[in-house]
Amino acid sequence: MLPRAVDLGPEAQVGSYRLVREVGRGGMGTVYEAQHSVLPRRAAIKVMHEDMRQHPGMATRMVQEASILEDLRHPGIVRVFECNILPDHRPWIAMELVPGESLARRLSRDKRLPAEEVAALMANVADVLASVHVRGIVHRDLKPDNLLIAADDREFPIRVIDWGVARLGPKGRLTLEGMTPGTPIYMAPEQAMGKNVGGASDLYALGVIGYEALAGHPPFDGRTLAEVVAMHLASEPEPLATLCDAPPQLCALVHRLLLKQPLERPGSHEVRHIARSIALELSAGAYAELQISNPTLHHEVDESDDDDDSVEVEIDTDEPVVNNTLALAQTALARPWPYATPTNETVVVDPETLETGCTEMLPIAKPRWTPPLALVPKAERDQIAGEIIVHARNR
Repeated sequence: MLPRAVDLGPEAQVGSYRLVREVGRGGMGTVYEAQHSVLPRRAAIKVMHEDMRQHPGMATRMVQEASILEDLRHPGIVRVFECNILPDHRPWIAMELVPGESLARRLSRDKRLPAEEVAALMANVADVLASVHVRGIVHRDLKPDNLLIAADDREFPIRVIDWGVARLGPKGRLTLEGMTPGTPIYMAPEQAMGKNVGGASDLYALGVIGYEALAGHPPFDGRTLAEVVAMHLASEPEPLATLCDAPPQLCALVHRLLLKQPLERPGSHEVRHIARSIALELSAGAYAELQISNPTLHHEVDESDDDDDSVEVEIDTDEPVVNNTLALAQTALARPWPYATPTNETVVVDPETLETGCTEMLPIAKPRWTPPLALVPKAERDQIAGEIIVHARNR
């Protein structure tokens, strides 16, 4: 019999941390802002929901997330400080606290983003994916809810969060029987069919995110789960050129990411390079237009109080900073996907179960096919291999 659940709230102690307030709640756990008892460190404490204790696989997911975060070093991935269990057997993770908002919240408010921001966003997310795909790690649930916009980090303003359903290498896996990890609106065709999930599946999801940020809505949406999945499998998205004024290079990149066959999509390194080039070109063009529309706008540095000499920084608007983006895109996008080779991992797809399934997310105004996770019968167990091992307890 499980022990009584620990009451959590402001001033409660979790390990070396004192809880301050609740900052988010998802299908698997609750996130609190916390303060270290000794060090001048704030942290985000994720604690598994009380009702999830009845299924050991949920605890294993949180342990897997901590394992992934501990092993990776990238500015776009939150650091993990500690992982342990409460007296009631619920696991908790102390992670880097990043002030900001999710991309889902931003899109629910602004509907669509400027092309320059979308290109920079795609470049940064692709940079994160490049660092994990080369290790054989696949996120499997990339979506706006799991992209955090860091308000105070100008060098790398994106964090990819919620690695609880990620695949660890070609053999390691953590899957609930009867469920396909992921969110249908952002799910690649091969992922919707429950097999051959690889790094290209994450890139497809990035394409959906880019499309939604530019057009104001995802490429495929419907009234039922079956309708959404069918669109991913057989339908073609409406051309972005008819929905927004983004550069043709960016539209072409997004559409290439949405190709049905995984090997036809560009890899994370190519996406990063092309998207950064587009963002740089758009940024330089915007600055040039600002200079043209404001001829008196110059940056002057007064070198001395005794004379009138100054240094002017001017920009030559006749020569673009990046003039080969389209050629670069056409060349790089033609290359096959080189990392995180798809595997033959097969997951049983049960539409009814998936419809009521949930992956970790923060609540937003528009539901994204992630209602609360239904409890799985205790007799059913996760299929676990590789790095995550659960030892049976004496009953």
